[in-house]
Amino acid sequence: MRKLIILTSIILLITACQKKHVDHQLRILLRNDTDSLIRVNLYPKSKYIFVRQYKYSDILDITKDTAFVPDARLGSELYITDDISIEPHMLASKVFDSINISYPSGQKTLKFSPQGVTNYSRNLFTDRSAWIYEKNRFERVKMWRDNSIESDDYIFIIRGGN
Repeated sequence: MRKLIILTSIILLITACQKKHVDHQLRILLRNDTDSLIRVNLYPKSKYIFVRQYKYSDILDITKDTAFVPDARLGSELYITDDISIEPHMLASKVFDSINISYPSGQKTLKFSPQGVTNYSRNLFTDRSAWIYEKNRFERVKMWRDNSIESDDYIFIIRGGN
């Protein structure tokens, strides 16, 4: 009987460690699709500001710089939320007052805000169709099991010639 209890306990432990839990998240990202480097300056609402950084997730307590050069291939995360029902332009309006993008040559600056856009054809704060949707899946090891994360990713792409 004792061997049966030990064997059952081991089997339960092994199967419990192999269970996968799926978390859901929504991310808004910014991708550079121009031929030059661009610099992004984010102006988050005051409740998201933390010293010279901002809190860019309501899932985890993580911060990042408000000024950065976005990744051209993958895109750079602007915000992560577990509210998968929110529209990307509404999430941008909830978190940011404005976003400015400048070119190193100083030739022009793109300015985005809920009130309008300067030097670009679409406004990431008001135009739902300006966002490209991708569904991604990530694996994150947590304690003794793998957690899958299904991410609804909305990407705003900065293209040249706009």
